[in-house]
Amino acid sequence: MGRFSDNLRKKYANQKIGIQKDIEFECNNCLKIFNFSYKDIFLNSSGDIQFNPEPSCPRCGSTVDILFSDYGQEKIEDMLFEGQIRKKQ
Repeated sequence: MGRFSDNLRKKYANQKIGIQKDIEFECNNCLKIFNFSYKDIFLNSSGDIQFNPEPSCPRCGSTVDILFSDYGQEKIEDMLFEGQIRKKQ
């Protein structure tokens, strides 16, 4: 990467341009890794992460056998530390 790309990265760092609303999951039922696009994400009253709409596996339709992939887990942790996941009132 050169100076031009570094300058662009610095210029737009605080503007959050192009925030992608998707998280990578893996399904333990059919062993598929997939990206799930959500409209909203928040912490519910018990402190659990909740998505709207609820994620499901595109191959088998399971909603209980899905987990964050390693990449998805890292993205969620980053979002928590950056305050991008709100608490539901």
